[in-house]
Amino acid sequence: MIKRKYNDVRDTQEFLDYKLARIPRHWRENALDKYTELLKTKGARAANLYILELIEPLENLLNIAADDDDLKNLSKEVAFKVREWAGKFSESFNDLTHELCLAYSVRFPHEYDANQQRARLSCDLWWLRNLRNSHARAREVAAINAGLVHRKANLYCSDDTLERRGQQIKRNASLLDGVVMQSESGQQMNLGEIAAAGMANPDNRRAELMTRITGFEELANEYGHKAVFVTVTCPSRMHAITANGKPNPKYDGTKPDEAQKYLVECWARTRAKLARYDVKFYGLRVAEPHHDATPHWHMILFYDKKNTGDIVRIITQYFLADSADEKGAKENRVKFVHINPMKGTAAGYVVKYVCKNLGGIEGEASDEGGLSSEKAAGRVEAWATTWRIRQFQQLGGHSVTVWRELRRVAVDVAIDAGRQIFTAWQGCQKQADVKASFAKFIQSMGGLERSPKQSLIQLDDDYITKRGRYGETIARVINGVRERFGKARAQNNREEWHRV
Repeated sequence: MIKRKYNDVRDTQEFLDYKLARIPRHWRENALDKYTELLKTKGARAANLYILELIEPLENLLNIAADDDDLKNLSKEVAFKVREWAGKFSESFNDLTHELCLAYSVRFPHEYDANQQRARLSCDLWWLRNLRNSHARAREVAAINAGLVHRKANLYCSDDTLERRGQQIKRNASLLDGVVMQSESGQQMNLGEIAAAGMANPDNRRAELMTRITGFEELANEYGHKAVFVTVTCPSRMHAITANGKPNPKYDGTKPDEAQKYLVECWARTRAKLARYDVKFYGLRVAEPHHDATPHWHMILFYDKKNTGDIVRIITQYFLADSADEKGAKENRVKFVHINPMKGTAAGYVVKYVCKNLGGIEGEASDEGGLSSEKAAGRVEAWATTWRIRQFQQLGGHSVTVWRELRRVAVDVAIDAGRQIFTAWQGCQKQADVKASFAKFIQSMGGLERSPKQSLIQLDDDYITKRGRYGETIARVINGVRERFGKARAQNNREEWHRV
C-alpha cells in the first residue's frame, strides 16, 4: 500500500475527515477538540500523530489469517493501548474501551466495577483469551461463507477450526498436567487429574446425563406421564448450504450462534405460553449441528397425557412463526415422535443423541459425512466450543447443583443432618450394586408437583471477598446443602487446594 503525504490544507482536511469518520460518533467531538488543541500548541505533526494513534486499534482489526503468535502480539498491543488511554483520556476511557471491545467482537466486562474493568482491559492475558475466541468465530464465519462447511466438505466445522481446537486441548492439557495442587489434608494431584474427575470428563458427563434421564423416565412411569421426542430446527434462510451440498440462495448470513439465539427465543416464548396454560413438563434438551453448522435441537419431554394437544400445538406455533409458508416447513422444522413404551424406552431413544455428542459411539459410523462416530463427535465438540453453544440442558426437575453437592457430603454428615437430607443423599450415591437414583432425589426435593424454586433442599452458600489477578471480587462459596423449612445442614467435603 502506498502511503500518501498530506502537505497542503486540502489534503490535511481530507486526512482529518477520513480518520474522524472511523471514530465512533459519541466521542468524535472530544477527539476533534483534542486535535484542534494540539494543532494550535504543537503543530500539525503532533495533532496528526494523535489521531493516528487514537484509531490505530480500530484499523488493525483481526486478520483471519493470523496465527496464535499474531494474537499474542495483538493482545499485548491492545492492552498497552488501553493503558495509554487510561492515562490520557480519563473522561472518555469508558467509551473508548467499549468501542474497542466492539471492534474486536469481545464482550465488555460489564459485571465488574470500574477498577476491575480497567484491570481486565489493561491485561494482555485477558485480551488473548478473548481474542482467541473472537478470532476463531471470525475464521469460521469466513469458512462458512466460502462454502467449506457441509457434509461434502468439512462436516459441522472447518478442518482449520478442528485443528485449532485440538491445539487448544493439547495446550490446556499440558498446562493442567504441569501444575501440582495440594489439599488441606495433604493430598496432591495435578490439575489434569482434578479436571478428569469432574464434569469436564465426557465419560462423567455422559453417565450423569443418562442417570438423570433414566430417573425422569422412572418418575414418568410412576405418574403415568407420556414422553415425546421433539426435533426443532431453524428456517431455511439460516442455512448456508442445502442438503445436497450446494449454496443456499435464501441464506441471509445468520451465524450459528445467532441461529442458536433464535431457537432459545422460540423456546422462551413456548415455555411462557405453556406456563400460562399450566402445562408442566420435564426432560432434556440436546443441541447439535446440521451438516452446515446451523444448530437444531432434540428434546425428550415428559408430561401429563391430557396436555398432549397443548404441547404439540404451542411448540409448533412458536417454532413455525418465522417463514411458516416456506416449502417443507411443516414437515421438517418441527417433528414429534410419541414414545411407545411397548416399543422402547425414552432413555433408550435419547442415549444415541447423548453419546454421539460426547465422545461418539465406538465402532459406529456417523449419520453423515462418511466419518466414524468418534471423529464426528470431535467435530461437534469443536463446533460447540467455537460458537459457545450449550449442548445439553435439563428441562424442569430440581437443581442439578444440589444433586452434585449431595454427592460431596460424607455419609456420617448426611446421617446427622436428619431424614430429609439423608434420603436425598441416598438417591445421589452409587454404592456397591446400587445405582444412584435421580428419581429418588427428585422425590426427596419435593417431587414433580413442587417447583424448583420451592425445593425442600437448597444450597447452603455464602459470598466472600477474594483477591485475584484483577483485584478484589465477590465470590460465591458453596458450603453444602440445607433444608428449606428446617435448620438442618450438611457440609460438603470440599477442601481448599493450593499450588505446590
